[in-house]
Amino acid sequence: MLHRLSIVLVLCACCATARADTLVLANGDEINGEIVAWALDHVVIEHPQLGRIRLSLEQLEIDTGKPPSRGFFGTSFMEGWNRNINLGWNGEIGDSSSTNIVAGFNFNFEDEFTRWLLTGRYYFNTSDDDNDNNATVDLRRDWIRPGTPWFAFATYRFQFDEFESWKYRNTFSAGPGYNLIRSEDNAHVLDARLGVTYTREFGDRNQSKGEALFALDYAWNFSKKYKLSFSNQFFLEALPTSGEFRNLTVGEWTMLLAMEPALNLKIGFSNEYETDIDPGDTKNDLKYYMALGLDF
Repeated sequence: MLHRLSIVLVLCACCATARADTLVLANGDEINGEIVAWALDHVVIEHPQLGRIRLSLEQLEIDTGKPPSRGFFGTSFMEGWNRNINLGWNGEIGDSSSTNIVAGFNFNFEDEFTRWLLTGRYYFNTSDDDNDNNATVDLRRDWIRPGTPWFAFATYRFQFDEFESWKYRNTFSAGPGYNLIRSEDNAHVLDARLGVTYTREFGDRNQSKGEALFALDYAWNFSKKYKLSFSNQFFLEALPTSGEFRNLTVGEWTMLLAMEPALNLKIGFSNEYETDIDPGDTKNDLKYYMALGLDF
């Protein structure tokens, strides 16, 4: 029979909205922090001074029964992942008025050896002149080496844009990464990535590209309530031609609005600049959004 961890929720006297998790060890000692991963055979807790601690069930005071599931619909699928869905809008008025609907999701997971990030965003734009649909999905996996700032990564990015000549773009990247900054409380994290990229485009323009990638990812956790993230990816084409490049910049600011349920406000943007374009196209593709999100 599976076992369940004994968890005691403690309210911090200094902040009515802050919540801490307490793990009770087999010898009776307690560890206070925030549980960031919970699997069937271990738990990972973030301690304010000691950082992330991974503990097996054998090290903890347990009773019989099953652990509370944090997966989808009471299952173990994506158990331990942080999951957010959001819906928002933007609009502008110029020569013609437009209304834009934006929907997205953000799933991420991290333990001692692995980081996963899965994000997606869909834009539906309607105006006096025309309608536009475009979407992106990003998947990234990091292989962490405990005790060293070096890690390896692999990414996949899917893009759909009915107004681009390529319409569908698939981008695969892989290479080494290096953690430049990580504060003791994880408030500031800056990673650099250097890799090779294969890009395949479908649509009116069908082509494959080989590119070099240099990327920076930064996250600033002000507190439990505020977070700022920024990412910049520079792609330099090497095959079949050289000299063309594109640059993808993404930024997002998140503010927690309520704890139960976990509601948040997201304000963000993405801009892709590329030199290899068809006549009549613009080099910049700027998108911005404001959305309400729900953690579940």
